[in-house]
Amino acid sequence: MSFAPARNPEPHPQRVTGAAAVLRERCALLGLPTWRFDRAGGTISEPDQKGAMGLWLRCGTVGRIVRQAATAWAASKDPVVTEIFPGCYLIPVLETHRRERIGYTAVMALSKRALEDEWFVAACSSAQLDLAAARAAMRSLARYDSGSAEALKSSLSWMVADALRSRDDQDTIAGFTRQLTDGFETIDLLYSLGRSMSDLSRPREFVQNTVRRLQASMSFGWVAVWLGCDEKVRRLAGADLTVESSAPIDTAAFIDLIHKISSETLATGKPLILSELFGQPLPSNTDQLLVQPIMRVGKLIGLILCGDKGGDDPQVSSFDTQLLEAAGGYIGAFLENAVLYADQQAMFLGVLRAMTASIDAKDRYTRGHSERVAYLARRIALDSGLSEATAERLHICGLVHDIGKIGVPEAVLSKPGRLDEREYGLVKMHPEIGYNILKDIPLLEDVLPGVLSHHERPDGKGYPHGLVADAIPLFGRIIALADTFDAMSSNRSYRSALSRTEVLAELQRSAGTQLDPTLVPLLLAMDLTEYDQLVAQHASLAAQSGAFPVHVSQPAPISPAFDANTGRSAA
Repeated sequence: MSFAPARNPEPHPQRVTGAAAVLRERCALLGLPTWRFDRAGGTISEPDQKGAMGLWLRCGTVGRIVRQAATAWAASKDPVVTEIFPGCYLIPVLETHRRERIGYTAVMALSKRALEDEWFVAACSSAQLDLAAARAAMRSLARYDSGSAEALKSSLSWMVADALRSRDDQDTIAGFTRQLTDGFETIDLLYSLGRSMSDLSRPREFVQNTVRRLQASMSFGWVAVWLGCDEKVRRLAGADLTVESSAPIDTAAFIDLIHKISSETLATGKPLILSELFGQPLPSNTDQLLVQPIMRVGKLIGLILCGDKGGDDPQVSSFDTQLLEAAGGYIGAFLENAVLYADQQAMFLGVLRAMTASIDAKDRYTRGHSERVAYLARRIALDSGLSEATAERLHICGLVHDIGKIGVPEAVLSKPGRLDEREYGLVKMHPEIGYNILKDIPLLEDVLPGVLSHHERPDGKGYPHGLVADAIPLFGRIIALADTFDAMSSNRSYRSALSRTEVLAELQRSAGTQLDPTLVPLLLAMDLTEYDQLVAQHASLAAQSGAFPVHVSQPAPISPAFDANTGRSAA
């Protein structure tokens, strides 16, 4: 992007008009009356002096002779200072654009002789002015002669050129300022987008933030991102269309308009400026529609659209196209990475579910247990005020918390009745076995404390390390609560499920000894409708595979010796 604004060697008509206004202001400070005429000699403006002087200058007699001079100038190749009556000089200052005359400023200079001339007297009479008052008002200006009038013409012409140069310099500075501002906004926008690209878990927020930043950085009335060409991308983004400000037409019609834009025209990935669409005018007040394709692996996945441009330059500029092309590249790269990340996460979770399914295969009574614990752990995390990201990690922790049972003999896991001391010792090894299985997987590093400590107890009677109260990692405390609830709510080889009332009563009784007392109330207050749906789903799968049902209709009564962490009678 170039930061050197183009310098126009010929002044723009608006700058010429501005220079004429500066000239008139300076002449007013010098006490010199001025008129403006178009190229044909037609009057554009008259002197604005006040009092007797103003009345004399604007009277019909003076106005007529001044217009006659201006008309003569229009027919002359090189207008000269005109003595319109003895001692009164009218000085022409040309206004040109691209070497063509577009008008004049006429400046009047008086001599003392003019105030005594009979023509001056006649003009005062026609304007019904007191002659003495008119001469007194004009006397301070009557200080020129033919020679000084010619010199004044040169000075005034120089003054106009100086005003034009000043205006040109101001425009140049304004151009530099505008381009520096645009450059800063571009860098800030792209830096912001680049920084936010690191969080691949929130593609919807990334797209929304991009649209919002683009609309704030550019002069368009609205900016939209449409992602309707790729099912994976559309699913990740959460919506086909994201609009900042108001769309030019209703959403359905807007999407229909987008579909009409040929993807073949946009296959290069370059921006497109539309002034019409298939011979039809653009919607709303949009004179130009700027369209930037968003590409992924060489294929069109969506569009950025901008319309209703305002500001000093309502036409789409190279700044607009370059910024949008860069933003399109960022969005395309981010969404490509987000798709890969989502695929990786899906594969990762698939592997985790396959690992937990291996536990189900060893003990058909526990079908779906890890998935239900994962669900409850996530809900407890959110209800306790933890972030969505932390809740998601707790969900993963719930999926893998019992992976160590792979190392426990199936005969022990499925044994009906009480376990002997040796068997119970084998069961108590599964947190450390699970920890050792998972510890070399970098993506699971943060969930390892939960896997290792989910059978610890606040009273220090848990395992494997007998941790007390807050020394137990938060993940371990949350998984312990979810694990205990589901263990008591499910049928096992050694006992039947407890009723919901009995389970909740046992949780309340265990708060502070076996379970974290600050977390138990969260589960007691939880709406368990979705949990019960999971239970029904897993029971159906268990029945189809020939396993025992997850729940029974007549649960056994609760035992005072019930171990909420293992779901068994104490050994």
